[in-house]
Amino acid sequence: MVKLEYREFGKTGLKISKVGFGCWQAGMSAWGHDYTRRDAGDAIIAAHENGINFFDTAEAYGSGISEKILGESLKGRDAIIATKLAGYNSSVVEKSIERSFRNLGRTIDLYQVHWVPSIYTNLGRLFRAIEKSVKAGKVQHIGVSNFPLKYLEKAQNFMEKEEIVSDQVQYSIVHREAETELLQYCRKNRIEMIAWSPLARGELTGKYFNSRMPFTLSRSLNSFTSGHSLSQPLKEYLQEQSASLGVPIPALAIRYIISKGILPIPGAKNPLQARQNSEAMDAHIPEGIFGRIDSLSMQYATGSPKLLIPRAIPNTLLRIVMSRSI
Repeated sequence: MVKLEYREFGKTGLKISKVGFGCWQAGMSAWGHDYTRRDAGDAIIAAHENGINFFDTAEAYGSGISEKILGESLKGRDAIIATKLAGYNSSVVEKSIERSFRNLGRTIDLYQVHWVPSIYTNLGRLFRAIEKSVKAGKVQHIGVSNFPLKYLEKAQNFMEKEEIVSDQVQYSIVHREAETELLQYCRKNRIEMIAWSPLARGELTGKYFNSRMPFTLSRSLNSFTSGHSLSQPLKEYLQEQSASLGVPIPALAIRYIISKGILPIPGAKNPLQARQNSEAMDAHIPEGIFGRIDSLSMQYATGSPKLLIPRAIPNTLLRIVMSRSI
């Protein structure tokens, strides 16, 4: 049984589990066909029953499907729910919040702007519209996602009464660019950093260390596409420590993020994966191991590969993929 331990979520007063749950795959698109809608819902329930109380989704995940599955699965359960505004809806934010509110069937604990809006978006109007939803009781706190420091500060300056309480970014052992300046700023200002893709879309599960990753739309947008992408010393060290400690490689990767004071939100397609993610909260790992992982993954702290767009995907199809899976 997982020992339940919770900590404060930035300056919100909310108490969260050390590991959250990412619901990208619950959009039922871009992640393959080896699971069903029921599997996705059962994974959410299993995560909650094993101590995870923070769940993150977005209106863009399956055009609302993920929000609906999450809302149905957690109905009547005490949990902290986060969702995101799609960039293509930045001009109709009030309608998006209302739609997400209905899909989830509950107050949105954390409402995030998914990506930095286009230059044609009036940021002041956007964030003030979200503030109105806080006043109306449909949103409790406001955050951003994929905002570099420059835009995080801009977003905060546009707020009238509320504060930006979180920034969700890609972060893992092999995606450490956020450490350059964003992490220090967030720590100083008690802004929660949330790590999406903490297992690098499967790259850090260990499952594909010796073979190519399966092709899915989501993974085709990732710069790490095979088990040979990790440096050999890092791969070997993770395998050695996993065997020595009796701790799965995903748990090592998740606990590494926790050691940085960041909230990892791995996804799960089924209850077994959800339980394994929750068990990472309990795994005993000597601190020295994180220092060694730091050293072996330093090459990913600066200049780490970004989210790459495959040239083979036509522009029209690309817009569909991004709106449905990101």
